[in-house]
Amino acid sequence: MIRLIKLSFIFGLIFFFTGTSSAHNGSVCRRAFITNGKPVLWPDAPRRPFDVLKYQLTLDWQKMFETKSPAFTGINIITVQLTEQTPLIELDASYMYIDSISINGSPLRIVPQPDTNEKLFIPIPLSLQSSGQLLVIDIGYNRNSVKDTGIYFYPKGTYDAYQKTSTTEDLAYTMSEPIDAHYWMPCMDLPYDKAESEISIIVPNGIEAASNGTLVSKQSYSPTSTIWHWKSDEPIATYLMVADASPFIHWSETHNRTNAPGDTVHLDFYAWPSDYYQDSIIDHSAYNATFFLKNTSQIMSWFEAKYGAFPFVKYGQVPVQPFIFGGMEHQTLTTIHRGWLKGYDEEGIAHEMSHQWFGDKTTCETFKDIWLNEGFATFSEAIYTESWGGNIWYMNTIRSKAAGYFYDTLNNKLPTYDPPADDLFNYALTYCKGGCVLHMLRRMVNNDTLFFNSLRDYSNAFAFTTANTAQFRDYIGQRLGLDLYEYFDQWIFGPQHPQYDIKWGQSKDNTLYIRMNQTQTETIRDHFTMPVNFFVFHGSATDTIRFENDLRSQEFQKSLNYTVDSLKFDDDALILSTYITASGDTVNISPIVRSTLLPISPELAVRSASQLSSLFTVYPEDGELLCKFNAPVSGGTIELYNSVGMKILGMPVIPGENLIKLNTHNLSSGIYFVRYTNSSTNELHSVNFLR
Repeated sequence: MIRLIKLSFIFGLIFFFTGTSSAHNGSVCRRAFITNGKPVLWPDAPRRPFDVLKYQLTLDWQKMFETKSPAFTGINIITVQLTEQTPLIELDASYMYIDSISINGSPLRIVPQPDTNEKLFIPIPLSLQSSGQLLVIDIGYNRNSVKDTGIYFYPKGTYDAYQKTSTTEDLAYTMSEPIDAHYWMPCMDLPYDKAESEISIIVPNGIEAASNGTLVSKQSYSPTSTIWHWKSDEPIATYLMVADASPFIHWSETHNRTNAPGDTVHLDFYAWPSDYYQDSIIDHSAYNATFFLKNTSQIMSWFEAKYGAFPFVKYGQVPVQPFIFGGMEHQTLTTIHRGWLKGYDEEGIAHEMSHQWFGDKTTCETFKDIWLNEGFATFSEAIYTESWGGNIWYMNTIRSKAAGYFYDTLNNKLPTYDPPADDLFNYALTYCKGGCVLHMLRRMVNNDTLFFNSLRDYSNAFAFTTANTAQFRDYIGQRLGLDLYEYFDQWIFGPQHPQYDIKWGQSKDNTLYIRMNQTQTETIRDHFTMPVNFFVFHGSATDTIRFENDLRSQEFQKSLNYTVDSLKFDDDALILSTYITASGDTVNISPIVRSTLLPISPELAVRSASQLSSLFTVYPEDGELLCKFNAPVSGGTIELYNSVGMKILGMPVIPGENLIKLNTHNLSSGIYFVRYTNSSTNELHSVNFLR
């Protein structure tokens, strides 16, 4: 789904990487979720003691088109199987009066009604309460509210203030994500329990009614009405079920599956007559459905090349207005905003279509895992632009999404996993960061064949069921041959992102020295562990050098046979980060010695060279740094620098044995360097204060 108010980020190609200057529950993310190749359910997902096998729904919308309001009568026949002994079936329902309920053909004498918690508790006869029982629950109901929630009706001429235009036809549609399906049908309104589905819609003659799956029949229901009967070809979650009705023009095409010659997908398109008969060109001033939707088959081919065959037998698109979202990936029948028909957002078409693989074929098990839906679809926008624009446009899209994440500084402080219930569709976290996490994984693997084959295998392993974050992590890590626990701890289960302070220089013997400090403070992590790429420019050539950054403060060096003209960090956007890079003279950069951790008090951690020199040692004592050395006859200088090379203090050293005390009480947490120099010595200790 795309939130309409967020669409501005889709268009902007914002280049952000060159910067200027909830606690994670480890026991949750480290559970094993693959057993004998089959998915195991997330323990924290809410479970009810039954499994819904099928919904058979009949919606009589004649009254709705007469009264111009979302009130109607309906029947939902729900087939369930008990998974444990229980006296009650708990369904979700609201804004409706229950007229009748029967179980296996026997009507209940007392008909229960939805309570104030929007729950409908149906008592089960004692003889049918045991585990394994099949129950067919027939519920007749009257949706008696005129409130637009879950289902919407807009009369012809309704003014849309956002688009500054009016509707040209009567329009009825449902919109249920995340848990609004129970406002138009009694159901088990949770994503983990997929079921078969048949939806029949009764509408006045002349109204086109569309739904999930394939059209089984279209028949006369009365002299003035028609019943449309649709059936899903695969199991479906309730939030992905949909019904749309309006005097649409309907046309269709055939898509030839890219990976299966001779196999086809039926493409359905809908639009109001005013939006259908348009010229073959588009100037963004008029609605033009035929022009804007003409590339649907091509986009499907691009995704099939990456993700495998389109997972359903049909794919349709229905433009609606007013609509508070940009698009919604209802299974096999996406709802899109009518405003898109002016030609502004083919990336939105790609976003919603990609959900058919990641969101519909494989659905997030709970809405804690919503990034698996929206992160994949956001990443797929970049795959779409890459398909026609190459790496340049792919990177433009990724940078735009990263900019969308960095723009929302408040939500940067939250993990991507388990967003607040009232902000599931947070653009920064659920969409942008989720998409960038997949991009970073692609760059880390650095093997597109392996990466996309792994995504296809994941999609097939969890086909037409659900997956959670840990299942995806474990499956894709095993498929890629990577341990992704720390990666997901950092980027999905934990908040924030790294901030880098980088200084580099080159010595006379062409050795490249790089000092890298992580300076982020608003995170539960001391540091992020990631591969880091440096792009070294010399003459007309560019070399890429990769190091593994696994410390908060770290030094790297690389022997080269040329002089570096310039150096860029992360030019391929491997890491969702901000950074500062600066070149410096080699006196302040080298010699660099990888440090070791001294066993000291937890209040003050000092990392120094283990045996840099017998003449010069640095160790902590009572909040001070003690610098002990035996200066040669010429004496020398001792200096303290911060992480960007700014000198904080310096003092002369007389010849002979010295014990210099550097007061650290006024220093903030961070990386510092103690340097001792004289006419023949230049020795450096790195010090990390963790207060």
